[in-house]
Amino acid sequence: MLERLLSLATHGGEAILYLLVALSLLSLAVVLERFATYARNRIDLPRFSGELVELLNRRELDAALARGSASRSAEAEVASEGLRNFHREPAVAAELMDSMRLRQQQRLDLRLGILGTIGSNAPFVGLLGTVLGIIKAFHDLSSNVSGGPSVVMSGIAEALVATAVGLLTAIPAVVFFNYFKGRQRQILGNIGQLQKLLLACRSDLASSLATGEEA
Repeated sequence: MLERLLSLATHGGEAILYLLVALSLLSLAVVLERFATYARNRIDLPRFSGELVELLNRRELDAALARGSASRSAEAEVASEGLRNFHREPAVAAELMDSMRLRQQQRLDLRLGILGTIGSNAPFVGLLGTVLGIIKAFHDLSSNVSGGPSVVMSGIAEALVATAVGLLTAIPAVVFFNYFKGRQRQILGNIGQLQKLLLACRSDLASSLATGEEA
Protein backbone atom coordinates (compact mmCIF):
# COMPACT_ATOMS: atom_id res chain seq x y z
CA MET A 1 0.00 0.00 0.00
CA LEU A 2 2.79 2.40 0.92
CA GLU A 3 4.56 1.68 -2.35
CA ARG A 4 1.39 2.51 -4.30
CA LEU A 5 1.00 5.81 -2.47
CA LEU A 6 4.64 6.61 -3.13
CA SER A 7 4.16 5.78 -6.81
CA LEU A 8 1.16 8.15 -6.89
CA ALA A 9 3.22 10.88 -5.25
CA THR A 10 6.13 10.51 -7.64
CA HIS A 11 3.95 10.50 -10.76
CA GLY A 12 0.85 12.45 -9.72
CA GLY A 13 2.30 15.96 -9.54
CA GLU A 14 2.27 16.49 -13.29
CA ALA A 15 -1.32 15.25 -13.51
CA ILE A 16 -2.31 17.85 -10.89
CA LEU A 17 -0.84 20.62 -13.05
CA TYR A 18 -2.77 19.38 -16.09
CA LEU A 19 -5.93 19.33 -13.97
CA LEU A 20 -5.35 22.92 -12.85
CA VAL A 21 -4.80 24.05 -16.43
CA ALA A 22 -8.06 22.34 -17.42
CA LEU A 23 -9.90 24.05 -14.54
CA SER A 24 -8.44 27.39 -15.59
CA LEU A 25 -9.69 26.93 -19.17
CA LEU A 26 -13.11 25.86 -17.89
CA SER A 27 -13.26 28.96 -15.69
CA LEU A 28 -12.34 31.18 -18.65
CA ALA A 29 -15.07 29.60 -20.80
CA VAL A 30 -17.70 30.21 -18.10
CA VAL A 31 -16.56 33.82 -17.63
CA LEU A 32 -16.82 34.56 -21.36
CA GLU A 33 -20.25 32.92 -21.62
CA ARG A 34 -21.55 34.80 -18.58
CA PHE A 35 -20.16 38.09 -19.89
CA ALA A 36 -22.15 37.55 -23.09
CA THR A 37 -25.31 36.80 -21.09
CA TYR A 38 -24.99 39.81 -18.81
CA ALA A 39 -24.05 42.08 -21.73
CA ARG A 40 -27.41 41.27 -23.34
CA ASN A 41 -29.10 42.29 -20.10
CA ARG A 42 -28.10 45.97 -20.32
CA ILE A 43 -31.02 48.33 -19.79
CA ASP A 44 -31.47 52.01 -18.97
CA LEU A 45 -33.85 51.48 -16.07
CA PRO A 46 -34.88 55.12 -15.42
CA ARG A 47 -35.70 55.62 -19.10
CA PHE A 48 -37.44 52.24 -19.40
CA SER A 49 -39.59 52.72 -16.31
CA GLY A 50 -40.38 56.29 -17.31
CA GLU A 51 -41.61 55.18 -20.73
CA LEU A 52 -43.78 52.48 -19.15
CA VAL A 53 -45.35 54.93 -16.70
CA GLU A 54 -46.02 57.42 -19.50
CA LEU A 55 -47.71 54.79 -21.64
CA LEU A 56 -49.74 53.43 -18.75
CA ASN A 57 -50.86 56.93 -17.80
CA ARG A 58 -52.19 57.25 -21.35
CA ARG A 59 -53.93 53.86 -20.92
CA GLU A 60 -51.82 52.44 -23.80
CA LEU A 61 -51.38 48.96 -22.35
CA ASP A 62 -50.59 47.31 -25.68
CA ALA A 63 -47.89 49.89 -26.41
CA ALA A 64 -46.41 49.37 -22.94
CA LEU A 65 -46.36 45.61 -23.49
CA ALA A 66 -44.70 46.11 -26.87
CA ARG A 67 -42.07 48.31 -25.23
CA GLY A 68 -41.35 45.63 -22.64
CA SER A 69 -41.17 42.87 -25.24
CA ALA A 70 -38.66 44.87 -27.29
CA SER A 71 -35.97 44.35 -24.64
CA ARG A 72 -34.25 41.06 -23.83
CA SER A 73 -33.31 42.10 -20.29
CA ALA A 74 -34.52 40.31 -17.18
CA GLU A 75 -36.19 43.51 -15.98
CA ALA A 76 -38.19 43.80 -19.20
CA GLU A 77 -39.20 40.13 -19.07
CA VAL A 78 -40.67 40.56 -15.59
CA ALA A 79 -42.35 43.83 -16.57
CA SER A 80 -43.88 42.19 -19.64
CA GLU A 81 -45.21 39.35 -17.50
CA GLY A 82 -46.88 41.87 -15.24
CA LEU A 83 -48.34 43.83 -18.16
CA ARG A 84 -49.74 40.64 -19.71
CA ASN A 85 -51.61 39.97 -16.47
CA PHE A 86 -52.87 43.46 -15.63
CA HIS A 87 -56.43 42.23 -15.95
CA ARG A 88 -55.94 39.73 -13.10
CA GLU A 89 -56.16 40.33 -9.38
CA PRO A 90 -53.18 42.24 -7.91
CA ALA A 91 -52.08 39.21 -5.87
CA VAL A 92 -52.15 36.98 -8.95
CA ALA A 93 -50.24 39.48 -11.05
CA ALA A 94 -47.66 39.84 -8.28
CA GLU A 95 -47.22 36.06 -8.00
CA LEU A 96 -46.77 35.70 -11.75
CA MET A 97 -44.12 38.43 -11.76
CA ASP A 98 -42.38 36.72 -8.85
CA SER A 99 -42.39 33.48 -10.81
CA MET A 100 -40.82 35.21 -13.80
CA ARG A 101 -38.29 36.89 -11.51
CA LEU A 102 -37.21 33.51 -10.16
CA ARG A 103 -36.91 32.18 -13.71
CA GLN A 104 -34.71 35.09 -14.69
CA GLN A 105 -32.63 34.66 -11.53
CA GLN A 106 -31.99 31.04 -12.50
CA ARG A 107 -30.89 32.18 -15.95
CA LEU A 108 -28.51 34.74 -14.49
CA ASP A 109 -27.18 32.25 -11.94
CA LEU A 110 -26.49 29.53 -14.53
CA ARG A 111 -22.94 28.10 -14.32
CA LEU A 112 -21.85 30.52 -11.62
CA GLY A 113 -21.59 27.52 -9.32
CA ILE A 114 -18.73 26.28 -11.50
CA LEU A 115 -16.78 29.48 -10.83
CA GLY A 116 -17.52 29.25 -7.13
CA THR A 117 -16.39 25.63 -6.98
CA ILE A 118 -13.18 26.31 -8.89
CA GLY A 119 -12.43 29.38 -6.80
CA SER A 120 -12.85 27.54 -3.51
CA ASN A 121 -11.13 24.27 -4.47
CA ALA A 122 -8.32 25.14 -6.90
CA PRO A 123 -5.95 26.23 -4.06
CA PHE A 124 -6.44 22.85 -2.38
CA VAL A 125 -5.77 21.04 -5.65
CA GLY A 126 -2.58 23.09 -6.00
CA LEU A 127 -1.65 22.28 -2.41
CA LEU A 128 -2.13 18.59 -3.14
CA GLY A 129 0.26 18.93 -6.07
CA THR A 130 2.79 20.64 -3.77
CA VAL A 131 2.53 17.89 -1.16
CA LEU A 132 3.01 15.23 -3.83
CA GLY A 133 5.99 17.18 -5.18
CA ILE A 134 7.60 17.40 -1.75
CA ILE A 135 7.14 13.67 -1.21
CA LYS A 136 8.79 13.11 -4.59
CA ALA A 137 11.67 15.43 -3.65
CA PHE A 138 12.45 13.51 -0.47
CA HIS A 139 12.10 10.24 -2.32
CA ASP A 140 14.66 11.47 -4.86
CA LEU A 141 16.95 12.47 -1.99
CA SER A 142 16.74 8.97 -0.51
CA SER A 143 17.69 7.54 -3.88
CA ASN A 144 20.55 10.03 -4.37
CA VAL A 145 21.99 10.89 -0.97
CA SER A 146 25.17 12.21 -2.52
CA GLY A 147 23.18 14.97 -4.22
CA GLY A 148 22.71 16.72 -0.87
CA PRO A 149 20.17 19.46 -0.07
CA SER A 150 20.22 20.74 -3.65
CA VAL A 151 18.16 17.73 -4.71
CA VAL A 152 15.48 18.53 -2.14
CA MET A 153 15.50 22.28 -2.81
CA SER A 154 15.07 21.77 -6.54
CA GLY A 155 12.19 19.35 -5.99
CA ILE A 156 10.44 21.64 -3.50
CA ALA A 157 10.79 24.61 -5.86
CA GLU A 158 9.11 22.57 -8.58
CA ALA A 159 6.43 21.41 -6.14
CA LEU A 160 5.53 24.98 -5.16
CA VAL A 161 4.64 25.68 -8.78
CA ALA A 162 1.45 23.67 -8.23
CA THR A 163 0.41 25.96 -5.36
CA ALA A 164 1.09 29.04 -7.48
CA VAL A 165 -0.92 27.65 -10.40
CA GLY A 166 -3.75 26.74 -8.03
CA LEU A 167 -3.90 30.31 -6.73
CA LEU A 168 -3.69 31.76 -10.24
CA THR A 169 -6.64 29.57 -11.18
CA ALA A 170 -8.69 30.38 -8.09
CA ILE A 171 -8.25 34.15 -7.81
CA PRO A 172 -9.80 35.12 -11.19
CA ALA A 173 -12.62 32.62 -10.63
CA VAL A 174 -13.47 34.20 -7.27
CA VAL A 175 -13.19 37.75 -8.64
CA PHE A 176 -15.54 37.09 -11.55
CA PHE A 177 -17.91 35.05 -9.36
CA ASN A 178 -18.29 38.04 -7.05
CA TYR A 179 -18.63 40.41 -10.02
CA PHE A 180 -21.45 38.42 -11.61
CA LYS A 181 -23.17 37.99 -8.25
CA GLY A 182 -23.00 41.76 -7.80
CA ARG A 183 -24.55 42.33 -11.24
CA GLN A 184 -27.23 39.80 -10.39
CA ARG A 185 -28.12 41.61 -7.16
CA GLN A 186 -28.33 44.88 -9.10
CA ILE A 187 -30.65 43.34 -11.69
CA LEU A 188 -32.88 41.76 -9.04
CA GLY A 189 -33.04 45.13 -7.29
CA ASN A 190 -34.17 46.72 -10.57
CA ILE A 191 -36.80 44.04 -10.96
CA GLY A 192 -38.11 44.76 -7.46
CA GLN A 193 -38.49 48.44 -8.33
CA LEU A 194 -40.36 47.63 -11.52
CA GLN A 195 -42.68 45.22 -9.73
CA LYS A 196 -43.66 47.87 -7.19
CA LEU A 197 -44.09 50.45 -9.95
CA LEU A 198 -46.33 48.24 -12.07
CA LEU A 199 -48.45 47.13 -9.13
CA ALA A 200 -48.91 50.79 -8.17
CA CYS A 201 -50.10 51.61 -11.71
CA ARG A 202 -52.14 48.44 -12.11
CA SER A 203 -55.17 49.26 -9.91
CA ASP A 204 -56.01 52.51 -11.65
CA LEU A 205 -55.58 51.06 -15.13
CA ALA A 206 -57.52 47.88 -14.31
CA SER A 207 -60.45 49.88 -12.95
CA SER A 208 -60.41 52.08 -16.05
CA LEU A 209 -60.44 49.04 -18.32
CA ALA A 210 -63.28 47.50 -16.34
CA THR A 211 -65.30 50.72 -16.60
CA GLY A 212 -64.70 50.80 -20.36
CA GLU A 213 -65.88 47.22 -20.76
CA GLU A 214 -69.09 47.92 -18.78
CA ALA A 215 -69.76 50.94 -20.96
